[in-house]
Amino acid sequence: MNLFRRKRYPLEISTRDIHNHILPGVDDGFRHGSHSLEALKTLVDAGVKDITFTPHMNPEVYPDMNESRLVEVYGNFVPRIPAEWGLKTSLAAEYMVVKDFAARAADPSLLTYPDGSVLIEMSYYYPSQNLDDTVFELNMAGRKPILAHPERYLYLADNLERFDRLAEAGCRFQLNYMSLAGTYGPDSMKILEHLLSHGMYSFVSSDLHTLHQLESILAIEMKKDIASLVNELAAGQSSLL
Repeated sequence: MNLFRRKRYPLEISTRDIHNHILPGVDDGFRHGSHSLEALKTLVDAGVKDITFTPHMNPEVYPDMNESRLVEVYGNFVPRIPAEWGLKTSLAAEYMVVKDFAARAADPSLLTYPDGSVLIEMSYYYPSQNLDDTVFELNMAGRKPILAHPERYLYLADNLERFDRLAEAGCRFQLNYMSLAGTYGPDSMKILEHLLSHGMYSFVSSDLHTLHQLESILAIEMKKDIASLVNELAAGQSSLL
């Protein structure tokens, strides 16, 4: 036994997952419904009771995908989930902030969370130039923006005050479980620890794409201070949205 090894603490999965790519056959996530069901059963066994499917909506990558198609796929898939699992489901989407997205802020066809909030993301390689306009327009339309996995936008690691300005403008932040394992490197952890220590995250979710990723999530262990903050976040988000 290594008496000098710092003790690690396990991740406590939230009862609610608001960001994932489990809905099959619509994006870069799960391709087959059988694998989606396997993932859902594993999440239910881990304590998840409420899940919102959030497929990518990015016209530059998925030009043939639209809200009505996602609603159709969702409607066909959900009846396959066994009722005895007691899993509550809903459908939203993860919208890429492309150049014209701000103009859609009040579009009634947007797939939102129950309270009207909208999940948005940027490229991992460069910031969306119209992010501020998008946040403003969504708020003006009564749709609170949630920025997915801000810790993955590594180009902001040396510009942490950018997150402060977004928060002041009414943008909330969602943390990815996988980020906690240091998967995306030291710059990601710098952003993560800044946002977490300042209480700037509102949500923590799986952003699940594969069964292998789920195995990794369930095996995550963290330093005590990080674990305490993350598990508190996971426990408190069930009443949001």
